[in-house]
Amino acid sequence: MSTNNQQNEASWISLILRIAMASLFAVASINKFAGGLSGVAAYFQSVFEPTWLPLPLVAIHAKVIPFAEGLIAIWLLVGLHLRLAWFFTGFVTISLAFGMAVASKYDVAANNYFYVLLCCAGLYFSPLDRWSLDGLKSTR
Repeated sequence: MSTNNQQNEASWISLILRIAMASLFAVASINKFAGGLSGVAAYFQSVFEPTWLPLPLVAIHAKVIPFAEGLIAIWLLVGLHLRLAWFFTGFVTISLAFGMAVASKYDVAANNYFYVLLCCAGLYFSPLDRWSLDGLKSTR
């Protein structure tokens, strides 16, 4: 397979990863806003009440995460500073996975760590993404 074909495939892989993760975070964000931030915070606090995490910190995280998820969705779709977007997405996903592990919800934590792996793949393929703003700027 030629290098040009490999770069073309990598570009499509990056686009598919961006759309998949953006759609996941967009729906998560919309659902949290629809339920109300106070409801989200109350739910998070009920999940983490029996754990060692401080509830005020849990409440702050619960109120910030819908905004972070919305930002991630837009950022990945636009593709501006894509490597930074993937780093941010990975660290947000790690924070969610860590919380679920602390709450002994290991199945949810495992899913979130799979999303971290997808972030790593997105990070790996992002330099070859022609369909992002970064990629469009570099072709000029």
